[in-house]
Amino acid sequence: MKLIVASTLILFSVSSIRAADAISVEAVALKNSAAIVWEGRSHETIDGLSIGGDVSIQLTNCSDIVISACDLRSIELSGCKRVSIYNCFIHDSARCGIQTYQTRQLLVQGCRLERVSSGVYAIESQQIQVIGNFARNMKGPFPRGQMTQFDHVTGAGNVIRGNHAINEYGQNHSEDVINIYMSAGAADSPILIENNYVAADPLRGNEGMSKSGSGIMLGDQGGAHEICRGNVVVSAGQVGIGVAGGTSITVEKNVIYGAKSDVSNNGLYAWNQSGKPCDHVSITGNRVRWLNQAGEDNSWWKGDGVRGLQMSDNHFADAGLPAGLPEPPSHAPMPPQLWSSAKSDSGAPIARVPWKLE
Repeated sequence: MKLIVASTLILFSVSSIRAADAISVEAVALKNSAAIVWEGRSHETIDGLSIGGDVSIQLTNCSDIVISACDLRSIELSGCKRVSIYNCFIHDSARCGIQTYQTRQLLVQGCRLERVSSGVYAIESQQIQVIGNFARNMKGPFPRGQMTQFDHVTGAGNVIRGNHAINEYGQNHSEDVINIYMSAGAADSPILIENNYVAADPLRGNEGMSKSGSGIMLGDQGGAHEICRGNVVVSAGQVGIGVAGGTSITVEKNVIYGAKSDVSNNGLYAWNQSGKPCDHVSITGNRVRWLNQAGEDNSWWKGDGVRGLQMSDNHFADAGLPAGLPEPPSHAPMPPQLWSSAKSDSGAPIARVPWKLE
C-alpha cells in the first residue's frame, strides 16, 4: 500500500535541507531476524528486518552504519561513529528505544518510538540529531520517561528538531518530554531544541501525570549554549518549559499552553536549581497561558539564582490560547519528517516504512 504525504526532507548536516512537495510512503515486507550484535564493523546496512529480541541491535565501536525501515524493540550504541537510523518502528520495550554512549554523529529521523522507557537517551555523546520523529507513551520509570534526553552531550551539531510527541492518559510514565541534562553546545553552534510539538492527552491533558515532569527542561543541573525556539508545548507536563540552570540559555518564540489539572503548575520559568552559576538567560517572544491546579493563571515565574536575565516581547496569560494553538506537524502515528532517498517512476521521493499504512 502507498500513501502520499507532504513533507520536508532533512539530510544529515544541519545546514543541508531540501524540501519536496510530497513523499510516496511504502510499507516494507519485513524479514524476521535474530538480534544483531556487532563489534568493530563498518560500512554496513541493516534494512527491512523484524527483530523481536529486547535488545534488537547492539553495536560497539562500529562506524558508518545505516539502520532503516526495521521493526525493533531497542538499539544500543557504544563508541560508535556515523550511525543513521531511518524510518524505524521501535516499540514495546522496558529499555530505552535508542541509547547511545560515547557515540558521535548519530542521526535518528522519521522513526516511531512508542511504549519504551525513553525514546532517545544520549550519554556522553556528540553531534546527536533527533529529527522529525513521532513518539508516544514513554513508559519510564523515573528517571527515564523522556522522548529525548541529552546527558553530558557536548560540542557543535546537536539538534532536537521537528519531533511530535504525545503521552496519553493512563498509558505513560513520562517525565520531561525533552530534557537537556548537564550538556553544553558550542558558542557558535548551540544545542538546538526547535520546532517540536509536545503534548499530553488531547482530551485530559496532563491529568495524572508526573508532578515533576515538564514539556522541555533546559540547563538541568547546569550546562551551556542551548537554544529552545519555535516549539509548541500543550499540557505536556506539570511545567511547560523550564530553565533550571546553565549559562547562555535562550528561550524564544515558543507557544506554551496548559489547562487546569491535578498536576498543572507553571508555564515558563527561570530558576537556578543547579548550585552552579546561571547567567545570560534570554526569554523573548514567547506566548504562554498556563493554569495551575487552582485554575489560576501561572504563566511565568522567576526563581532565585539567575543573573543577567533578559526578557522582551513575551505574552503571558495570552488570551489567544488555546484557540490559537498551531496544529500538530503530523497525524499520529506518522512521523513528521520521514527519510527518503529513492525515487518513484514519477520522480517523487519514496519513504520505506516497516509499519502498516492506514
